[in-house]
Parts: sequence; C-alpha cells; structure tokens
Amino acid sequence: MARKKRSVPVLVSASTPKPEEKTGRPLKHKSMVNISLPVRVGVAIGSLILVGLGARWAASQAVPSEVRLPNRDQLLGFPYQLGPWKGEDEVVDEKVLQVVGAELTLNRTYRQSAERFVGLHAAVFTYTDFSLPHPPELCYGGTGWRVRRTRDVPLNLSDGTTGTIRILTLEKETGQQTATVLYCYQLAGPFAADRDAVRRLFWRYRGQKSRPPLVKVMFHLPGSDSTAEDDGLDFARRTLEKLAEMEKTW
Repeated sequence: MARKKRSVPVLVSASTPKPEEKTGRPLKHKSMVNISLPVRVGVAIGSLILVGLGARWAASQAVPSEVRLPNRDQLLGFPYQLGPWKGEDEVVDEKVLQVVGAELTLNRTYRQSAERFVGLHAAVFTYTDFSLPHPPELCYGGTGWRVRRTRDVPLNLSDGTTGTIRILTLEKETGQQTATVLYCYQLAGPFAADRDAVRRLFWRYRGQKSRPPLVKVMFHLPGSDSTAEDDGLDFARRTLEKLAEMEKTW
C-alpha cells in the first residue's frame, strides 16, 4: 500500500524583495495618486490668496516711509508773542544744523523781563524709521554741563491732549552756573519725553501713505529753582498748543 505524501509548508525568506525593490522605485501613496488636477490647482490658488492677504496685512501694519515736510515759512510763522512772552530770532550756524540732522529748525529767545527768559529750540526731523534724535542729556554733556537731576512730569494742553515733558537740572562743571532744560518730542499734537512712548506715537500712522514729521521741542531757562520750572512749564504748554495747531496743516 502506497504511503501518502505530506505537504510541507514553504517558508518565505526574510530577504524576499518587497514590491518597490523589484521596480527600483518607491510606490506613491494612495492619497497622492487620487488627488485630481482640479484639486491641485485649487490648492495652489488658495495658497496664493493667503500669501496676498498676508502681504496686505503686513503693509497695513507698516509705518509709512514718506514723511511730510513743512516749508520754512510755515515753521517761521510761529508767533513771536505767546501770552506774556515776547520772542526774537537767534542766529544759528549752519554747521550746527548739519550736526543736529534736522531738516528745519526754529531758534528764538522769549522774554518777560531781562531776568526771565526762555530759549526755544524746535527741530523738524523726517526720519522714516523709529530713530530719534539725540536727547539733550547727551548734547549738553559735551558743552560743559552736568545733569544733576532728571524727571518726567505730566503736562495737559487746553484741547485735552496729555503727555509728558522731561525736566533736566543742569550745572556747569565749574559749579558757578545752573540751568533748567525741558524737552519732549511732538508728532502732530501728541507729545512725550519717554522714547518708548514716542515710538508708540508712530504706530497711529501704520497703513497710511505718509505721516507728519517728528518735532523735537526744547526750552532752556537760567537758574534751577522752582520759578524756572514754573516758567518753563507755562511756556512749554503755550508752545506745544500752538505747534499742534500748526502741524495740522503740514
């Protein structure tokens, strides 16, 4: 009687080549194969729209690079009489203006009497970025003055605008002369002494085609007592109110 042959299972070797190894090319994922051409075109168009919207949003957040500049007559039209203060022009060397880096400047001395006077310096800057001119602390340090005290005080204008102005108490290196200096930066009305606060003023013009120039306003008074500070604050308020009115036409 013949024996029945047993079937022996065939073991597949681990080295059996995979389908992609037979062709030498990896198989494409099934989902990629099933994406139709119209869908691909739609995805591409959608991506371009998103890029365009992102560019428009970025442009709306940017500070304009064009700065409006008043002509010299507009700036020199600043009044010579501010309340009890009567002004006269001061001659400034053109080389000084070049060092300052301003497009236009206004330099006058306003007096109530021989003993009570204020030196006004207003400089118009057209920087297109967030750069600010050198603060008086640095400028006075190179002319023989030492800053003995610095503080920022709030100042309210009659139209409701509120800002800060910085008061410096100065002393000559010889110790025989003192002075009080007040200053701030004004941009079409609003003003501030703190540099970070001034930078925030620029953002009011984001997305616009142009903006007005930045004006650095500085006041120099002899002496360092309370009378000098009171006179400086009174004159500063009158000056900033008038400049804010003028800057609306720039």
